[in-house]
Amino acid sequence: MVSAKTGMWTAILGALVILTDGIMVLANKTFYGWHYGSVGTVGWVEIILSLTIMAIAYYYRSNKSMIGWTVALLALITMPFDGGFWTLGAWISLIGGAMIAVGRVSTSSASSRRTAA
Repeated sequence: MVSAKTGMWTAILGALVILTDGIMVLANKTFYGWHYGSVGTVGWVEIILSLTIMAIAYYYRSNKSMIGWTVALLALITMPFDGGFWTLGAWISLIGGAMIAVGRVSTSSASSRRTAA
């Protein structure tokens, strides 16, 4: 069984790749391959969706199924705005979201945090 924490880090890694692509699209004012929208649309949508993925993936413990499938859905929405190599970030986030949704949450780390506080 896969760990939900591993899924969180996988989703965040994919979101960082998407964020990098969005910044590069805006900086270079160009993109390669087939995309929905203009350069500004593609860049800003990628940045906003990647930051959203990173923000909600962090809360995977609250409701892992809902958080995981939301991350996966956001990764799927990001795919038409990615192109070429950068679609890899959306695929990584999609896999991370699925890992969060079906993975198990380790209780040992949560109990050690409660004990330390």
